[in-house]
Amino acid sequence: MDRNNNGRRLFVGDLHGCLRELDLLLNEFRFRPGVDTLFSVGDVIGKGPEVAGTLRRLRELNAGVVCGNHDQHVLTAWRMAPSERKLHHSEYLRSLGNDAEEWLAYIASWPTFLEMDDVILVHAGLEPGQDDLTKMHRRILTRIRTWDGKGEALHTRNDPPWFECVHPVKTVVFGHWAERGLVDLSRFKGLDTGCVYGRLLTGWCPEENRFLQVKAEREYAPIHYAAE
Repeated sequence: MDRNNNGRRLFVGDLHGCLRELDLLLNEFRFRPGVDTLFSVGDVIGKGPEVAGTLRRLRELNAGVVCGNHDQHVLTAWRMAPSERKLHHSEYLRSLGNDAEEWLAYIASWPTFLEMDDVILVHAGLEPGQDDLTKMHRRILTRIRTWDGKGEALHTRNDPPWFECVHPVKTVVFGHWAERGLVDLSRFKGLDTGCVYGRLLTGWCPEENRFLQVKAEREYAPIHYAAE
C-alpha cells in the first residue's frame, strides 16, 4: 500500500469491534487522514460491541487490513446454508448490521499478509521453514502461535513460539495472541493486548519507534483463549 512520504504508519492490534478504543488511539496518535496510514492486524470481527462501526472506520481511513481467524470465521458462516449455521455463526453475521453483504465483500478482499519495504504484516505469524510468503498456508498465517515442526498443532504450551523458529529480514507485525500480550523484539512486534477482554488496545509506529496504548472502557467479552 502506498503512503505519503511525510506520513507515519500506525499498526493496531486485534480490534474485535472496539471502535471507541480505536478512535481514542487514533486521537492519542494525532492521526492525520490522508497523511498517515492505518494498518490493522486483523480480527476486526467478533466479540466486541461495534463491529460494523469499526469496519466503517477502517474503510473511511483507507486502512490496510489483513485477514484474521475471526474474520475468516464470519466468511465461513456467510458461505454456509442457514440451516447449517450454529448460534455463534448467526451472531457473527448479525454483528455486521444491515449492510452485511457490503461488509462481507470488504472482509473477503483482505489478504493474509501485506509486505512493505521494511515490514511484514500478518495476523498470527509466519510459517517456519518456508521463506516464500505466497506459499505459506492460510491456516498458519491466521492461526499460528507455537510451532510443532509440522504445522499440525499451532497452540501447544510445550512448543516454542513461532517467532523463535523464523529469521525474517523485515520486522513482522502480528496479533492473535492476547494471552501472550505485547511482544517487543527487534524483528517482531506482537500487538494483541486483549482490548476486547477489558485490557488494552495497542498501536505501534515504526517511524517513531514507539508503542501507544489505551485502556478498554470495559470488558466486552470473557477471556476464553482456547477458542481464539
